[in-house]
Amino acid sequence: MDMNRVDTLLRYILLVAGQEDPGNRELGPIHLVKYVYLADLAHSQWHKGPTYTNVPWIFHRFGPWSTEVYKRIEPVVRELDASERRISSPKYEDDFFRWELVDDELFEELDRQLPFEIALTLKKAVHEFGDDTSALLHYVYATDPMLRAAPGEQLSFEPYPEDEEDTREIRASTKDQRLSKTARSRLKEKMEAMLSKKLAKKKKPSVYTAPRYDQVFFEGQKWLDEIAGEPIESQEGQLSFSKEIWKSPSRTESDVS
Repeated sequence: MDMNRVDTLLRYILLVAGQEDPGNRELGPIHLVKYVYLADLAHSQWHKGPTYTNVPWIFHRFGPWSTEVYKRIEPVVRELDASERRISSPKYEDDFFRWELVDDELFEELDRQLPFEIALTLKKAVHEFGDDTSALLHYVYATDPMLRAAPGEQLSFEPYPEDEEDTREIRASTKDQRLSKTARSRLKEKMEAMLSKKLAKKKKPSVYTAPRYDQVFFEGQKWLDEIAGEPIESQEGQLSFSKEIWKSPSRTESDVS
């Protein structure tokens, strides 16, 4: 595990959020953990498996989780002297925290230090989700390492063949560190397009078609009720699912329903 890299990512994520418009700059612990996960995921896709921090990630009830990353949040926000807002709620015992940090000079410094693919991924993800917990959790739940694991298991970052195909051309371009300004600009455009495609793929909205309540509808409903037989009596009980459901093709293959 490289905790220095974890700390750098946490600093950078707060600074990236600080580049957003006022009112959209705060992040909490769960957001910081998930964005570090997305940085590790981006690195693994670019480098055929290894993550940037090498911390162990597990399938937890809040999605991908790393206790090691979580424990580094408080020291980092204290070191940076980030603005803190405490939120109390009668529904929960513990208070919620949100942090904000604006430092353009430090942002530029870390932006140059971090691998290109990580910096770009984090900037797009933070801009896309910010502190929208529900949307962020929905997105990370649908990432490949999560879809291939069951609750409590450690996540595997071995890339899928399609990940390799998507990144092969761009990865080959990055091997030449002497890229011209124009070439780097084109490379950035390619990476942004690829990341946008991945975000859109995970966030496809469901299409809802309102039913047509006409005579055909009501006659069809009546016919279905007639062939259904006697009404099913209400019952109470506990429904159990096999643990094998977590490894079923329906979680990893989009054409299985």
